[in-house]
Amino acid sequence: MTDDTKNQNNSYCLKPVPETEWVSGWKVAQVVFGIGITLPVFWLGANTTLSLGLPTALLLFFIVNSLFGCLTVLTALVGSRTHLSTYMILKFSFGRIGSRLINLIMAVTFLGFYAATVSIFGETVAIAFQDIFDINTPIWLHMIWGSVLMTVTSIYGFRAMDRLSLIAVPLLLLFMILVIGLALSQAGETVLAYQPQGGSISEMASALIGMMILTVVMMPDFSRFARSDRGAVQSIAGLVVGFPVVLIAGGIPAIVIGQLEVMDVMVALGLSVPAVFVLVFSTWTTNTANIYSTALTVRTVFTGLSTTAVHIICSTLATVLALKGFITLFLDFIILLSIVLPPVASIYVLDFFLIRKQNYKVELIPELPNFGWPAIIAWGSSVVVSFLTLEGVFTLTSLPIVDGLLVSLIGYYILVRKGGERSRARTLMTD
Repeated sequence: MTDDTKNQNNSYCLKPVPETEWVSGWKVAQVVFGIGITLPVFWLGANTTLSLGLPTALLLFFIVNSLFGCLTVLTALVGSRTHLSTYMILKFSFGRIGSRLINLIMAVTFLGFYAATVSIFGETVAIAFQDIFDINTPIWLHMIWGSVLMTVTSIYGFRAMDRLSLIAVPLLLLFMILVIGLALSQAGETVLAYQPQGGSISEMASALIGMMILTVVMMPDFSRFARSDRGAVQSIAGLVVGFPVVLIAGGIPAIVIGQLEVMDVMVALGLSVPAVFVLVFSTWTTNTANIYSTALTVRTVFTGLSTTAVHIICSTLATVLALKGFITLFLDFIILLSIVLPPVASIYVLDFFLIRKQNYKVELIPELPNFGWPAIIAWGSSVVVSFLTLEGVFTLTSLPIVDGLLVSLIGYYILVRKGGERSRARTLMTD
C-alpha cells in the first residue's frame, strides 16, 4: 500500500468513511469543542458582554446557538447519513465542476483561519518566554515550529485529532470553569451591577453567527465519522454547548477586570502560566482541524496530489501569509466570510432532505451535471443580497446573514422546481 493510499484511507476525502472508522458522537463532539476554544472566541465573548451586559449577552448567546444549533443538526445528519466529506456533498447541489468554486472558497477560508491562528500562537509563545523565562525570542520562530507541529498532527487525520482532543478538551474545560469561578469570587457583584457600553445587538448577533458559521457548514467533515443519527446529534454538543461556554469564559472575567484582551485578563487573575498552556494547546487543536479541512478541500479539486503533499503545501502557504502580517486583515476577512458561507449550508441541506430525498451515493456523482446552476445562482444572489443589506442599501430581517439564508433557500427551491418542470416538458416533447 502506498503512502498516498494510506493517507487517503485515513482522511477518506473522496469516498465514504467505512464502518470500521466510525466513532461515538461524543468523541466527535470533543473534537468540535476543542476547535472552538480559540482566542477569537474568547475575545468575542468579552466584547459582546462588555457591550451589552451579562444578561443581554447570555440571552443573545442562547438565541444564536439555538437558531444555528437547528441548522447544525441538519448539516451533521447529512454527514452521518452519507459518511461523505462536505466537499463531496457539495457536488450533488453545485455540480461536479461548480462545486470546485465553493471548495476553493472553503480552502481559502481555512487557510485564512490557519494563518491568523499561527500568528496568535507565535505571539502567545513569545510573550510566555519573555514573562516566564525572561527570554526574548522572535515571534516568527514560534510561528514556524508551531505550524510544523500542527501540520504533522493533521496528516494523521481524524484519529490524531481525536486523541489530541481526549487530552486537551477536559483540561481546557476545567480551565474555563476555573477562570469563571475566580472572576466571580473576586468581584461577583461587579458582574451584576455592570453598566453595558451600549453596543448594537444586531452587530453582536452578526459577529456571533459569523464566528460559528464555518463549523456549521463544515460539520459533515466531522459527523461523517459518527455511527448513527443519535451520534450526529450528540456531535453538535461541541458547538452548541461548547461555544457559549467559551464565550462566557471570555465575557465574565472581562467585566470583572475591565479589559478586553484575553492575556491581560488572565494576568490580572493570576493565571498567566496556565493561560499560556491553554492557549497554546487550544491553537494546536484548532489549527490541526483547519489544515485538515483545507487538505480535504484541495484534494477534491487537485486529485493528482498526494494527501501529505497537500497538507505541506497548504500549511506552508498559510504560514507565509501569517509571517507577512495577515492578522491585520483578519476582521475584514471574517466579515466577508459571514456573507459568503452561510448560504452554502442552507442549499446543500435543502438539496439533501427535500430535493434528492437523501439519495447521495458516490456512484451517482459521474451522472451529475458539471454545473448545478440553480445552486450557483441561488448562492450568488444570496451573497449579493447579504452584501447590500450589510451596507444598508435596504433591509429585510436586520441580519444580513439571515437575509442570505432566506434568499438561498427560497431561490434554490424555486429554481430547482422550475428546472424540473422544464426538464419534464422536454421529455414529453421528445416522446
